[in-house]
Amino acid sequence: MASHRVRAIAISLAVALAPMGAGQVWAQNTPAPTAVSLQATIQAAAQQAAAQPGFARLSAQAKLAAIQAAVSAALAASGASPTVIAAALVQAVSNGTVSAGVAIQVAAAVAPEMAQQVASAPAVQQQLAATGQSATVTAATTDGGAPSVLVSLQGVSSTAAGGDAGTTAGGGTTTTTPAPFDPCAGVVAAYCGG
Repeated sequence: MASHRVRAIAISLAVALAPMGAGQVWAQNTPAPTAVSLQATIQAAAQQAAAQPGFARLSAQAKLAAIQAAVSAALAASGASPTVIAAALVQAVSNGTVSAGVAIQVAAAVAPEMAQQVASAPAVQQQLAATGQSATVTAATTDGGAPSVLVSLQGVSSTAAGGDAGTTAGGGTTTTTPAPFDPCAGVVAAYCGG
C-alpha cells in the first residue's frame, strides 16, 4: 500500500514538474535573433502597418509614423540586442524593405544608442543621397543617463529666388524650403506601391 502512495506521489510530481522542465528546455534552445532572421519581422510589420484601412491616403508623415510604430514594436518584442537591431535595419534598407528614414527613426526609438550608426551606414547614406533626402541625428543623454535621440529628416529642397538676383546688384534673397520627408522614397516594397 505504501508503495502505491509513493508511486502516486512520484507520478504527481512528474506531471506537475514536466511543463516547467519543458519550458526550460525550450527557452534554452531558442536561438537569439540575428539581422537576417529579423528581416521577416521588419517586412511583416511594415506590411501590416500598410494594410490598415486608409494607409494610402495618409500624409507622408503619417505613413512614416505608422510604419515606424509597427516596426519598432515588432523589433522591441523580438528581444534582439541593439547591435543586432541596428544591423537588421541597415540590411532592411539595403534590401529595399524600409526607407533609410524609417530605419533611422526606428533605431532612435528601439535602440537609441545605435541611431547614429544606422544613420551613417553606407547603405543608408546611399539611399538618402539617391532620393535627395538627408537625416540629422543628434544624440544626448537624459538626467538618468538614458540615451535620447532627436532625428531630423528632410526631403529634396526647393530653391526660390526673390527678385532677379542674377541680374541686379542688390539682388533678392534666395530661400531654400525643405520638402517633407517621404518614407517610401527609394523603397521597392509592395506596401509603398513599388
